[in-house]
Amino acid sequence: MKNRFKIISMLMLCISIVSCSDYLDVNDSIDNQNLDELTPNQLIVGAQALSAETYANRLNRVGNWMGVAWSGNYLAFNDAYGLESRYQFSNTFYDDVWDNIYRFTSNFATIEKYNDDKNWNNQKAAAKILKAFYFQYIVDLYGDAPYSEAFQGTDNLFPKYDDAQDIYMSLIDSLDEAMTMINTGSEEFGINDITFNGDMGRWRAFANTIKLRLLIRLTEKAQSDATLGTYVTTKFAELNGAQFITQDVTVNPGYSNADDRQNPFWEVYGFTPVNVPTAQGRQTGPSEFAFNLLDNSNDPRLNRLWKPNTGNSNTFAGTQQNGTGNSASIGDGVLKSADADLPIMLAAESYFLQAEAVQRGYLTGNAKMLFDQGVTASFDYLGATDAATYITNTDADADLGFNGGDPLRAIITQKWIALTSVSGAELWIEYNRTGFPSNLPLPNASTDSNIPVRLLYPASEYSGNSQNVKSQTRSDAFSSKIFWDVN
Repeated sequence: MKNRFKIISMLMLCISIVSCSDYLDVNDSIDNQNLDELTPNQLIVGAQALSAETYANRLNRVGNWMGVAWSGNYLAFNDAYGLESRYQFSNTFYDDVWDNIYRFTSNFATIEKYNDDKNWNNQKAAAKILKAFYFQYIVDLYGDAPYSEAFQGTDNLFPKYDDAQDIYMSLIDSLDEAMTMINTGSEEFGINDITFNGDMGRWRAFANTIKLRLLIRLTEKAQSDATLGTYVTTKFAELNGAQFITQDVTVNPGYSNADDRQNPFWEVYGFTPVNVPTAQGRQTGPSEFAFNLLDNSNDPRLNRLWKPNTGNSNTFAGTQQNGTGNSASIGDGVLKSADADLPIMLAAESYFLQAEAVQRGYLTGNAKMLFDQGVTASFDYLGATDAATYITNTDADADLGFNGGDPLRAIITQKWIALTSVSGAELWIEYNRTGFPSNLPLPNASTDSNIPVRLLYPASEYSGNSQNVKSQTRSDAFSSKIFWDVN
């Protein structure tokens, strides 16, 4: 495990040599010779860990806020989540999301192109899969983006922007290519694979699940676009009978309760190595909407997702975003330990995706059974008990129960609960795609008419790729929808 951290530290040093405006140039920088000396096994360790850290902290944070799962402790922190609570969108608002996804996926691209006298096909397949997983968020949060001309280093410093829908189809093609490469490599993967420990069967299931998610995102638009509809139906047919993930997808390069080695989410929202609560953790609690949704249905997951702040009573409540009051802290079902695995896709999400695909008629199967498996997997991940009773008691609930009127509404709402504080970006993206959960509130005293629909292109693009990036203002964050957002 110490060797893994050495590799990650080396990769971070290599990456830090490149300026923020040159993140697309990270592969071939003439000042970055150390990166070229790393093998795919060495590159993929750091690429997995660093990408997951961005996902778990920055994408998770902005998504939990814009998806109205999180609020702040306004008694202890008067301006908790000030930028988020006032929707202060600009080209520096969460600009590290774009910069870091490009920076770290460039290392997956380097692995894809690696060429020597050895067969690295398993590592290249994993790199393709992970690049598709993370790059989907560039499209889902920003829309059009550099893709076909990205990751070329000094050969193309000003990559063109590709159409967002075209990128989606390219990502699906890349996943298909990856699956043809699985189990055709000869170089040992094992210890260098901090996701599946070299289990290529699980890599295949992960690829299928990412492909499923990409296709699910397209379904709303496919209803009114005949060409896209034919494409979606054809690609879904390839997934009938496929294996999807049944276990949580996590990374762990050797986290421990030591400085700079803690699980990154724990390090930000949990406790220091000497057991002092972090400031960020103390100011993060449930929104009033999230708390009430679980509390009103007697959901056992409530006290696994959240817990009273240190020194508070054993009771707590949610707070309206940008409101007043003392909220709770993230609970033990999410903050498991300093050395816990870091999740990037939960089994619960896989089951809910399958349930939606079956309910929409794209896959064969039993949508209700898959829905129940998704809820149960959520209970299992959080350490909550008696999922079966909860499923029975909420079955007729309009928001939470499969038989409450609209199964799709229940599928998305239950997925929103299951992914709270774990995959926050999904909460925001899926709300924009479907409008569920219903009636998400705006922050207190907000003058905006709706929840934002996207992030704005970052400052690094305006300084480093100005001839291609589109000009945007704050209003675009509320009106310039991602291509699949047809509601």
